[in-house]
Amino acid sequence: MAQSLAPDRALPAGGPLAKPKRRVRAQRVRWGFWLFLLLLLGLLTLAAIGGVAAYEFRYLDHIYPGVQAAGIPLAGLTLGEAEQAIQDGLTPYPGPPVILRYGERTWSFTPDSLGVAVDVRATATEAFGVGRSTLPSPSGLGLQGAVLGQLRGLERDLTAQWQALRHGYSVAPKTLIEEGKVTYSLMRIARDIDLAPREGSLTISGLDVIAVPGQSGRQVDVEETRQALLAAARAGQGGGVPLLVQDRQPVVTSVADAAAQVSALLSQPLALVAKGSDGTQRFAVDRPTLRQWLQLTTAPDGNGRVTLRAQMDREQVTAYLQELGAQVNRPVQNAALDFNPSTKKLTVLKPSQVGQVMDVKAGVVAIEAVISTTQPLAATEPRVISVPVTIVQPKVDGNKVAEMGIVDLISQGTTVFKGSSNDRAHNIATAAGKFTNVVVPPGEEFSFDSNVGDVTAANGFVEGLIIAAERTAVGIGGGVCQVSTTAFRAALYGGFPITQRYAHGYVVGWYGKPGMDATISTPDVDFRFRNDSGHYILIKSGVDTAKGELTFYIYGTSTGRKVEIAEPVITNVKDSPAPLYQLDKTLGAGVVKQVDWAVKGLDALVVRKVTDPDGKVREDKFVSHYQPWRAIYMYGPGADVPASSGG
Repeated sequence: MAQSLAPDRALPAGGPLAKPKRRVRAQRVRWGFWLFLLLLLGLLTLAAIGGVAAYEFRYLDHIYPGVQAAGIPLAGLTLGEAEQAIQDGLTPYPGPPVILRYGERTWSFTPDSLGVAVDVRATATEAFGVGRSTLPSPSGLGLQGAVLGQLRGLERDLTAQWQALRHGYSVAPKTLIEEGKVTYSLMRIARDIDLAPREGSLTISGLDVIAVPGQSGRQVDVEETRQALLAAARAGQGGGVPLLVQDRQPVVTSVADAAAQVSALLSQPLALVAKGSDGTQRFAVDRPTLRQWLQLTTAPDGNGRVTLRAQMDREQVTAYLQELGAQVNRPVQNAALDFNPSTKKLTVLKPSQVGQVMDVKAGVVAIEAVISTTQPLAATEPRVISVPVTIVQPKVDGNKVAEMGIVDLISQGTTVFKGSSNDRAHNIATAAGKFTNVVVPPGEEFSFDSNVGDVTAANGFVEGLIIAAERTAVGIGGGVCQVSTTAFRAALYGGFPITQRYAHGYVVGWYGKPGMDATISTPDVDFRFRNDSGHYILIKSGVDTAKGELTFYIYGTSTGRKVEIAEPVITNVKDSPAPLYQLDKTLGAGVVKQVDWAVKGLDALVVRKVTDPDGKVREDKFVSHYQPWRAIYMYGPGADVPASSGG
C-alpha cells in the first residue's frame, strides 16, 4: 500500500536545509568578483592595444619621436620632410678642417672644399627606419613560425620606439664625396710643388767640353694624397694629412765620366799606322777631325738610368779611311809571260807586282775600340792605332817562272775562217789578240769573257753577222764566236774539265762538225774550263791570215793522259722551214739578196774519253741542240719572188 512521504520530508524553517543556500550565495559573489577583474583587465588590454595602434597609425608615414640626425630633430616628419630638414641643416656639410702639410707649407680644407656633402636620402631613410625593422617571415617557417616571427619583430620595433622616445636616437649623417673637386684642388697644388728633373748633358763647343750634371725633381702623388684626404674627410675628425711627394730622378745623372773621356780624346791627335809590303805609312788625325767623328749616345746602366758615352760616326771614319786607302792601296800585277816553243823557254815580258789593300772595315773597328772605350783615356796616353793592310800576292809571280812548269805544248785547237768577210776576219784577229799570253794557275778557271773584255766598238770590234733572236743579223763583234770555238777545242783536246759551254742556236758552217762549237755573249754567256794539270798553263793564240786559220795553243806540263773524241752522234734531224722573203724598199727594183741560209735542225752528242796515266777513265758528254734555220731573202720593188714566202 502506497505511502506518501511528502509530509514526512518537509523540514521546518531554519532547520538543517537552510545552510546550503548560504554557501551558494557566497560562491556567486566570488565568481562575480573574478569576472569583474577579468573584464577590467580586458578593458585595460584593449585600451593599451588601442593606444599602441593609435600610436602606430599616428606615425605610419612619419619618423618616430626622439629621432634626430646631427642635432636636427626629425620626429613626426615624413621622409620628404626629413630630407628637406637634413638638407637645410647640413648644407654646407659641417665638420673640422683637414690640414694638408708639405714641409713648412700647409693647406686647409673644409669638408665642403673637399667635396663632402650629406647624403640626404640615405640619412633620412635611416632615420625613418628607426623602429621599423619588422620584416616578412620566411614562408618555410609555417603559420605558427610566421606568427612568432612577426611578434618578435613587433617586440623589437616597439622596444626601439620606446627607447627613442625615452632616451632619443641620433642617426649619423651619411656623406657623398665629390672626388673631382679634391683632384682639382690637388692638381693646383701640384703645379706649385712639381719640379721636372734636369737631365745631365754634355756639349762640345769647339774643342771645349761643357758638362752639366743631372738634377732630381719631384712630383705630387695626387692619387695617394687624394685617398688620404678623403679618408680623413669621411672620418669627420679633421687633423693633418701629409702631401705625398715622390722624387723624380733624371734618366741621365752623371756625365763626369763621359766628359773626362771626351776631354781625353780631344786632348791630342790620333796616329794611324798602315804597314804595307814596302814599308810603314803614318797618318795623323787632328783634333778638329776627331771632334767631327765624335757622337754622344746613351747606354743603360742596369739601374733604370742611362749614362752618356762618346762613340764615333762610322760613316765619317769609313770615308776618311777610304781616302787614306787611295795612298796605301796598290793593285796586284801578274807577270806577263811568253813561251817560245822552239827554245822551250819562258820569258818574263812584264814583271809582277805585289798588291796591297787597306782593310778599311778592320781599321774602323780599331778606331772605334779606342774612341768608344768605357774607360777615360789619360791625356798623355799615346794613341797609335794600327790599320791592317792586306797583302795580295800575284797569282803569276815573275820571280817564280822556273817553278811554274810551263815547258811544252799540251794541246791545240784549230778552226778555219778562210772566206770570211773583212769585218769578220778583223773581229777574229782582234779577239784572238786578247789571248797572246794568258797564264792560268793550277786549280784556277779560265774565262773567255774575262780575257776578251767587252765586245764593243770602243774595244776594237766592228759590225759583222751575228745570231740574234730568230735570225742572223748584223751586229758588233760578228766572228768572235770563232775564237771561243777554237779555244774550246784546244781545251777539249787537252782533256781539261769544261765548266761552262753553250752551243750556237743553229749549225754554223764555219765551225765544222756539229757539237764542236762554243758560243759566247759577254757578259752573260761564257766559255770556261778549269786547269787541273797541277801546273801553270799558258794559252796563246795564232792567226794565219793567208790560210785563214786560227789556232789556240795550251803550254804547260804534259799530264800524260790520253784524250779520245768520238765522232758526233746526230739525231732528231729536222728540215729547215720554207724560205722567207721580205720587202726592202732600199734595194733596187727587181733586186733579190739572200741574207740568211737554210740549215737543218738536229741534236749532236760528242763524247770525250779521258784516260789518266794511272788508268782512271773519265767520260764527258757534250750535248748540243740546234734548231732548224730558214733561208731569208730581201727583195726590192718589182722583184720576181715566190707568191708564198713560207712565212
